[in-house]
Amino acid sequence: MKKTIEVITHPPFNPIHNGLYGSFELLENFDPNNALSVTTTLDYRCFIYFQQQGRTTISNPYTAMMEALHDASIVREMNAFLETEVQAGRRPVGVMGGHREPRGSKTYREVARIAQLLSESGFIVVSGGGPGCMEATHLGALYAGRPADSLNSAIDKLADGVFAEFPENVKKVLENDKSTWTINEDFARELHAWMLPAWEIAKKLENHLTPLNRSLAVPTWHFGHEPLSPFATHVAKYFLNSIREDVLLTLASCGIIFSEGRGGTIQEVFQDAAQVYYRDKEKNEPITSMLFLDSKFWTLPEVPDGKVHMPAVDLLQQLFVGTNNMTEEEYKRYIRLVDDPNEAVNIIIENAPSASQVVQKLAKIGISNIAPELMAEKAEKLVNERRR
Repeated sequence: MKKTIEVITHPPFNPIHNGLYGSFELLENFDPNNALSVTTTLDYRCFIYFQQQGRTTISNPYTAMMEALHDASIVREMNAFLETEVQAGRRPVGVMGGHREPRGSKTYREVARIAQLLSESGFIVVSGGGPGCMEATHLGALYAGRPADSLNSAIDKLADGVFAEFPENVKKVLENDKSTWTINEDFARELHAWMLPAWEIAKKLENHLTPLNRSLAVPTWHFGHEPLSPFATHVAKYFLNSIREDVLLTLASCGIIFSEGRGGTIQEVFQDAAQVYYRDKEKNEPITSMLFLDSKFWTLPEVPDGKVHMPAVDLLQQLFVGTNNMTEEEYKRYIRLVDDPNEAVNIIIENAPSASQVVQKLAKIGISNIAPELMAEKAEKLVNERRR
């Protein structure tokens, strides 16, 4: 059943936001007992507004100004948040992967465990904030400091049900036919049913979080049909996707872990590779780690397990070593295939740039006022606590 909705003429968001979003601020009005409430959240209303106002081809100057002001405000607040986190010794690590990774899959569980271990080791994990591997990232951070069994129990709850896999029809919840905007209520109910167990888990832990549980989501309303993960504690959400993509990769100053994905993930792999390739060697800009979870997926061109593979690593070797951009030894150290969560975390720790190099990289996106010596001292303390 389709319900006609009115055009939102006034921005539903504050163009100058104080601090980053919290996931429950964006999911305000989500009602576990009302399936259609999923379309009345601030997050979804901003998505509707973005769509109705022309997406990236905005004709209304006022709308364009408000969205640009909002994004500039979020950049500023994200930088302030990261300055505080990095000064406390918590360095950013990116986790990328497919938005359709099923809850409870081997990859989903490994990504969640990696995020849990990274958070416990003094890093702050960053993802695109959506479903699949992104959801697993923030779930793992949410369970940092808690037993691995409790994380597995949460994943079991998410995987138990019809909607363990991301619903197929999320793009069709909001539709436009000859300037008439409608909400497909049946598809909205599917989306609500999928979101509900995650919302319940996050609500239960909302008042029991520590600094270990902080994570940063960097999503965009360009893909606003994908629901925000309630597991993310801090959200830098943008209207303009190009800003988000560049920032997301640049701020991961201690490396990125790539899990199984398709078009979007492959784009991120080579966008990150371009940043590594064009690093400033004269200023001794470090090579940041690129780790590929599941060696078969990233190397085998054939499909012995019946799955499509993305053998991107051979091309990266040609890009980096074949062009003398880095030595064979550097390539083997920083561009790695991993099949174990503990191995991935240990590589991130071992390859982490120096404090001054982290500060140097973050300065590219306007993050400054960090004392490298103090940051290094606190980061070392956090890593040593985990090893003990």
